[in-house]
Amino acid sequence: MMELNENTERFYAFWLCSLPGIYPHHIQVLLKKFGTCKEIFYAERKTLEHAIQRKAPEPDGNFKGSLLAEKILENKNIKTIQNDYEAMTKKGIHFVYREEADFPEKLKNIPDAPFGLFYKGKLPSATLPSVAVVGARKATGAGKQIAEKLGYELAANGVQVISGLAYGIDICSQKGAVNWKTGHTFSVFGTGVDICYPRSHIEMYMKIQENGGLISEYPLGTPPLPAHFPIRNRIISGLSDGVLIVEARKKSGSLITAECALEQGREIFVVPGMMCDPQYEGGNELLKSGAVLVTDVKDILDGLGIYLDMDMVERKKKTNILLETTEKMVYASLSLEPIHISELSAELDIGPGKLMETLFSLQKKGVAKMVGNNYFILKI
Repeated sequence: MMELNENTERFYAFWLCSLPGIYPHHIQVLLKKFGTCKEIFYAERKTLEHAIQRKAPEPDGNFKGSLLAEKILENKNIKTIQNDYEAMTKKGIHFVYREEADFPEKLKNIPDAPFGLFYKGKLPSATLPSVAVVGARKATGAGKQIAEKLGYELAANGVQVISGLAYGIDICSQKGAVNWKTGHTFSVFGTGVDICYPRSHIEMYMKIQENGGLISEYPLGTPPLPAHFPIRNRIISGLSDGVLIVEARKKSGSLITAECALEQGREIFVVPGMMCDPQYEGGNELLKSGAVLVTDVKDILDGLGIYLDMDMVERKKKTNILLETTEKMVYASLSLEPIHISELSAELDIGPGKLMETLFSLQKKGVAKMVGNNYFILKI
């Protein structure tokens, strides 16, 4: 673990980023006034109050002017800071700030860049391409399947998947990514990185850390305040080379991420939808504005200048040739999202006995897998 020494700027950067209610614009203003985090630490009350006095309300509605100065002044115990850092590292959580070599290069020059990051697992690799995948929380079944499929195929082609662990499109794209044996995916939180939100995604929260990471600019213990999530979207897009939109209504949070991406000079990719479907209105508007239309992972890879892994494509073709007619029907109906045998039976009009026999055959051939009680998924 990296030591925290009170004689270094890193010590004071950790202290500043650990203060609740301190946002990047505060830090920017304070650094402009004082020059270093250490100078902020030793600043007097009146100088602090003058530097951070603002008329506009803060995102969380708290800590303006003298109140924020008070918050800074009452949290300056060096021993407490040291203890907090040690307790954090014991939880497997790391801290990095903008002046350190490990800080993501892609984030350094975005508008309103974060000053520090807390993370579990690891940070995205600077040598690998990355795509943010965002979309509707109340996604359709088809949208979820598309997100999972594209997440899987991006990972299979060496692309890191960035998202937010939210319901719907986010979590499905990340499920797809971790289903690839060496898939890397990263979640950016609107809470402290020590809080799994939503709680029901705890399994993915743990699994993502194996080959990827969990990232937040907010101090440990920060609750899921609604205003934090639109703010964190600039980091989701900032860590990526492009942003993929799957199912976005007008005025949705996904469009905020798209706006951030455009401001940051990132490519926008959109899965199209029917013109009368409100679930796709926002995405279709982006297409009219010049976003890249996506009907296949190759569209994304081409947009990023990456060659498609043709070996994987050929493996799929060979698999299809080897299957019998009934097996092909069942194989075509499977996806990366578990489906119960009763649903498959109704969808394909195949009796349960014959269907189970076919599924066992597909499992023997290594192209299907049972997960849970009579639920099956595609295994590529």
